[in-house]
Parts: sequence; C-alpha cells; structure tokens
Amino acid sequence: MPAADLALLPATPLDYDTLARIGHDAFHPDKLRFGQGPRVYEEPQFIQALLRDNVDTVHKLVVQGQTIGFTLSFPREAGYRWLGCLAIAPAWQNRGYGAQAIALLEAAFPQVHRWGLDTPLAKEENRRFYQRAGFVPIGQSEPFAGFTLILFEKRLRGA
Repeated sequence: MPAADLALLPATPLDYDTLARIGHDAFHPDKLRFGQGPRVYEEPQFIQALLRDNVDTVHKLVVQGQTIGFTLSFPREAGYRWLGCLAIAPAWQNRGYGAQAIALLEAAFPQVHRWGLDTPLAKEENRRFYQRAGFVPIGQSEPFAGFTLILFEKRLRGA
C-alpha cells in the first residue's frame, strides 16, 4: 500500500493499548542500545495523561482502519511546534509512512511555520530521515551521561 493511504487522526484513551504496543515495539531497540527509551516508552502514565487531556497532541497514523503508528506534538510558542515522537510499528517502517506523517502534521497545523525535534545522535537512520524531510541540525543536548541528542528544526513558508 502506498503511503498516500495514511490518515492522521486524533487519538483517544481507547487507543492506549495499541499505541503502547507500537511504542514498545518501535523503541525497545533504543532501550537495549542506550539503556533507556523515550518517555513515551518508559512511562505509560505519560501517554495516558496526554490521551486523557488530548488537545491536538496525540495523533494516530491509520492505514485502511489499522493503526500503524502515532505522533506526539506540542505547541511551544506562536507558530512553533515540537515533534516529541513519531513512532511507526516496525512492520510498517521503510514504506514512506514517516515522511507522509510529517506532511500530514504540517498540513494539520497550518499556523505552524517552525517545527523542532530531537533524536539520538547515534541513530544515523533517524538523522538521515529527518534531514530528507527538511529538518536542519541546530544543536545537541546530553540528557544523561553518554547519551547525546541532536536537535533539529524545520522552517516552513520562508519563516
């Protein structure tokens, strides 16, 4: 199926089990490699609270009625949004759905002209993916010793 079949839909608390499974499957290799995964993997209550209080934060990625992934994005300031998580179930990866998810997010938030995110510096495949999607590296952070994140930003419409 082409990535064009992808839909970005608001997630609800009823989606929790599916999203938790996808998050586990997508981020467990990071846990094994880096000693811990992202907050959405490590702290189930984090995504549960976001789903309960969802105000355009949690979106599921759906292909022909099947949830294959999800996004978490947060407003930071006027015109600026943070992509906190883009997770695609491993069986659905490398099919163009990640790029389509970013395009759908950008279309869902037309008032946003600047997007930010971070990803592990050691994950070259993530860095290449985000750079192909138009994100530019702008810095680094080290949330815990020995683990470096690369910070990316994307500006839209001449921002």
